[in-house]
Amino acid sequence: MFTAVHRALEAVTARGKPRAELEAGIAALAKVEAHAVERRLALTAAIDNLSDGGIDGAGVTRSRARRSKKAAKKAAQTAEQLGKMPETRAALARGEINEEHADAAAAAAARTSPAEADSALAAKAKALPADMFAKQSQEWANAKERDHARRERHLRQRETREARTWSDADGMTCLFARFDPTTGSSVRKAFQAEIDRLWRADGGRDGTPDEVRTPDQRGADAIAALLTSSRVSDSGENSGNRRPHPRFQVHIRLDASRCRTDHPNGLAELIDGTPLPQEVLERIACEAAFVGAVFAADGSVLWQGRSIRTATDAQWNALIHRDGGCVICAAEPSHCQAHHLDPWAPPTAGPTDIDNMALVCNTDHHLIHDHGHQLSRSDGEWQLRPRGSNHRSGRPPPRSNAA
Repeated sequence: MFTAVHRALEAVTARGKPRAELEAGIAALAKVEAHAVERRLALTAAIDNLSDGGIDGAGVTRSRARRSKKAAKKAAQTAEQLGKMPETRAALARGEINEEHADAAAAAAARTSPAEADSALAAKAKALPADMFAKQSQEWANAKERDHARRERHLRQRETREARTWSDADGMTCLFARFDPTTGSSVRKAFQAEIDRLWRADGGRDGTPDEVRTPDQRGADAIAALLTSSRVSDSGENSGNRRPHPRFQVHIRLDASRCRTDHPNGLAELIDGTPLPQEVLERIACEAAFVGAVFAADGSVLWQGRSIRTATDAQWNALIHRDGGCVICAAEPSHCQAHHLDPWAPPTAGPTDIDNMALVCNTDHHLIHDHGHQLSRSDGEWQLRPRGSNHRSGRPPPRSNAA
């Protein structure tokens, strides 16, 4: 059987093929790959159901498929859940979704129930790219998870936090750390804000910052600066108290009712959908500033017309709460730019209003401005359309809740 499959794959060639056939070949092989994944996961689940005292499914996947320990463990977890999710498993076998979709659906099922996740998420998985589906399936699981389960999960995450340093064979100092989502969000934002400061100091958008130091070198220098409190401004003055740009701040969606300790039932989550237990929210509230995000008040500072080209901090806050990240690939806000749907420059002369802006990552922004792609909303979802080609679909329209 396997010899026949190998021979069939060997017959696939790219030589002399036009673009249309190359793209069709990728789509066809993706379906073959997905079906193979479904069969592999079925075998993994079957091994775990054996009672012969042998190596479990993760161990066999690691040794036979030569996958990493982490990947083998995830595959076994996905296999366990898919055995109880017939719609998702069938979609994988038909090539309608891929392994990334299956992993995300299985993770949501583990937090809720396989039957409920299968019913609610199978259709979404077939309609969305894997990165967008992963975000939406996580948001769905967050909404379904009960508050006591959130607290228990947060406590487990806090108990498993860790950090360590060591020296490698070359004498380089190495760092490793794991944080719960709330702490980790603050750490990542501080790290990204410092990288952004260094990037601007190296020349930023109008210079050649990567010729000064590489992105990895800036990352290392940012960590060193944050850990040693050696951050200085470009003028040499300490910049530790400078407020970072909104895209490097930690954002929380919050219902007013969650501010009352006697009524902790409203929405409270990080911008990526991670729910916050009440005790965590109360701790954050002791040191955080609460800023209202207003989306539909005519004449507010969120609407600037054409007097200003770049988005203000207030507009950035609103866009982050509305879009959550790149509207096409779900990249987090720190990796995004505020894009004008109708270009600011003539002849379109689009206004700098949040109704005319959307968050897009650097990659998608380059596709728009350098390759003529068009960003629009249609039939309830964002679309990025290349010239005369199929579109990339993104997230659904903005949510109306505010913080």
